[in-house]
Amino acid sequence: MPRPSRSQRRGPLRRRPPSRFPVLAVALAGLSVMLGAIGFSQVTAEPTEPITFVVDEGLPYGITQESVEAAAEGIGLAHEPFTLHVVGRDLEWDEYSNGETGAADVMLSITDDPEDLDLALPDAHRVAFSGEDYGDHYRDAATIRETFVNNRTLGHGPHAVLGAALTAADLRFDGGVRTPLLWTPLAALPMFIAVLAMYRWIRRRRGEYARYRAFGEAQLRLARAVLELETLNLRVEVAEADQSVRAQLRRDGKRVRDLTVELARTEQELVAELDRTVSPLKARTEEQLSTDLERFSADTLDLQRHTDVLAQAAEVRSGHAGSRSVLDRLALPLLQSIDEVLAHHERYPAEARALEARRAELLSITHEVAAGVAPSVVLLDRWNAAEQAIRATAGKMSRRLASPKTLPKADGRSLDEAIQERSRSRVSAATAGATDSFAALRASLGLGHGRDLGPLQATERVLALIDRRESTDRQPAPPPGADQKSTAVPYGLVAGLLPLLLALTAGWVVSAQVQDSHIQYGRELTGDQPLAGLQVYGDPDSLREPVDPSEPDPQTHAESLSLDLIREQMAKSLEYSEDAALLPAEVFLTVAVLPADQYLSYSPDPEYEHRIAIDYWELMEAQQQLKQDVAARFPEVVDPRTGDVALGQAILPVWRLADGTFAFDNFLTGEFSVGVSSRMGAYYFTGTEPTVHGTGDMADVPLGWWVGYRLGDLGRAMEYNHLTMDNVSPTAVFWAVSVSSWTGLMTLIMLGMAAVEAARRRAGNFAVRRQLAGLQQELNQLALGLDLSRLDMVAVLGLDSPTGGRAEESEQRLYEMGLVTAWREVDALGRLPRREQRGAAWEARVLRVQTLVQTLTSRETSGSRRAEELLHTQRFGA
Repeated sequence: MPRPSRSQRRGPLRRRPPSRFPVLAVALAGLSVMLGAIGFSQVTAEPTEPITFVVDEGLPYGITQESVEAAAEGIGLAHEPFTLHVVGRDLEWDEYSNGETGAADVMLSITDDPEDLDLALPDAHRVAFSGEDYGDHYRDAATIRETFVNNRTLGHGPHAVLGAALTAADLRFDGGVRTPLLWTPLAALPMFIAVLAMYRWIRRRRGEYARYRAFGEAQLRLARAVLELETLNLRVEVAEADQSVRAQLRRDGKRVRDLTVELARTEQELVAELDRTVSPLKARTEEQLSTDLERFSADTLDLQRHTDVLAQAAEVRSGHAGSRSVLDRLALPLLQSIDEVLAHHERYPAEARALEARRAELLSITHEVAAGVAPSVVLLDRWNAAEQAIRATAGKMSRRLASPKTLPKADGRSLDEAIQERSRSRVSAATAGATDSFAALRASLGLGHGRDLGPLQATERVLALIDRRESTDRQPAPPPGADQKSTAVPYGLVAGLLPLLLALTAGWVVSAQVQDSHIQYGRELTGDQPLAGLQVYGDPDSLREPVDPSEPDPQTHAESLSLDLIREQMAKSLEYSEDAALLPAEVFLTVAVLPADQYLSYSPDPEYEHRIAIDYWELMEAQQQLKQDVAARFPEVVDPRTGDVALGQAILPVWRLADGTFAFDNFLTGEFSVGVSSRMGAYYFTGTEPTVHGTGDMADVPLGWWVGYRLGDLGRAMEYNHLTMDNVSPTAVFWAVSVSSWTGLMTLIMLGMAAVEAARRRAGNFAVRRQLAGLQQELNQLALGLDLSRLDMVAVLGLDSPTGGRAEESEQRLYEMGLVTAWREVDALGRLPRREQRGAAWEARVLRVQTLVQTLTSRETSGSRRAEELLHTQRFGA
């Protein structure tokens, strides 16, 4: 015989699975952290490289080398250094078409075509990039030129050049991606994949441990079979049976030996695979190895079953002392089933008496086996005859109850399926799960005439018919949702499609925000600063007074130019408009009421009533003169180094017309337009076509009310200033957000399902452990009443038994055997480590013990009742 292998002596092997998943998870987590750090640095990065300006001499609007450098001091910065050359001439063909800009990176011409002022469509020919054709970057060139024109329209000179430079820095000299809408999903995606990888590795690791644990158990089963082979051979040889039975036992023994040798050879191959000592050319794949390990475990279970069957059959055939325990094992589930049938003896008293006689006969046979009063062959024949009688009697009972065809299905199962399940559950509970060995043992002993579980199926049929008849009589309500089967929600499909739809929607929404993030019209305004200060330049009393103003309102324009009244008017606008806010920064306002004819010429607008038309170039000259005049009285309003309005200051020109009405010019502020879609000056050319106030339906509105209203427009324009373009493709953001969102949602669903399953399993395990504790208490009660049970069965019922107490003594022995079996099983289940007190197999073992305990409790109750009835009859008569 083969000797136990080295692996059998040292226990199951452990081959750690490849660790690529943990390494991958750690690498992805590191990548996620690295991307997050890079993204954070990109998003929070501030420009630090100074922009170099080269300004030609003789330029208008106060644009000089000194004034531009003064305007750019501290704020003329970019992420990449570059040089802007400002010229006062038209660019040549080689400059804007071929990019021949000399030492400069960008050239900007501030001249204009008298026939096209670039107010509607900026001239891209007036911006040139070094080494590039303007046609390749037409939009960038037009945007830079547009920023310059917008600022010039707002009265800026040096700051108009600075705004164009900062716009060029954003469009052309910022290679980074500054939007968190891209970096956030990019950083999250590797982390999500790392979680998935770790989850898969943990599940695989758990599967590997379970596989190796099963392999170790299979090795132990094979080792026991090897050690028992010689004893099995001896039992087969000494068995007292005819030649056909002995031949059957030899054939079974040979099958066990052949299977043992084959499995020993397979074990050596698997050990070599697990030790990695096999040649790589002959090595199994992971899938093949897993399949072979599972097959090896199943084959060792089959070997154990055949070994147990052969050993027990040899016990009985040889008349060995263990024959009684074998027959007790065969009798126990059948007798338990008969006891339940006899509980309904009033339905068929004649059959019940016959069934009870056959039951007593089986118990007597087990008693005679222990005493050795008859050869085993004779006892098996008598056993078989008793089973045949039990099957026939139970068949009569079934026919008397009802025809199976007239009974409804229970839970969608046929009657035969229900009987088979009941029979196997009965055997499983009585034999600690050895259902297959039970059927094979019966076949090996020649019992049942080919039927797997013999008369047990006949008695279980009677019980099934009784249960179904009682269920039909009660007319139970249909199970919930039975009529809604066709409308059941495909949860698997929803769980797969819903995250995908949500992820695609998130990608679309975020990519749309990226595409429009430099515009952001309609966004929530956050300005919360009231007007910091107010001063008036000029004579408001020279304006036509308001016509019949209401009592609470100011009666003159001069009265309306009050800081408190203007602040109150700005606050009221917040109550009536969702798209209103105060100023985003501190602003001191100078309202300049000036006679229009002293600064510029105007005429009625031929297209629009209540408007005047002003020449653009005259307006530019008037703004420059206005700044000088205001600075003469209020020097803090204008920065002397640049000639532009100082930061934090604002001038609102009010042109007084000849008839006393008035029109507003654009705000001249320290803020200058910068960014690809700034609303300061963008599409803001009404300065040349202002609306006339102080006449018509609005003649009663004072000047201060209009100032407060226009300050709301200034605050909105300031909030939309300095908006930058995100240098990222919306398509890239769409896929990044969609994939990361889908992965994140699936990860959350997976973790949520795992958490729910873990909680459910934990609750189930707790309930089963509580159930196990209850079984322990029930067994304690049965053990305490064991002496009384013996008195009832042997001393009371045995004295009045036709078998002279033999059947009752055997029945009591079977009861105590079942009690010991249940006790040991409950003790074994309770002693298992907590980590092993879980899973379907453990719960099935507890359920089997519960069924056995319920049967033992029912038998104890029945025995006690029968003893009391007998004593009552003997004492008082029937």
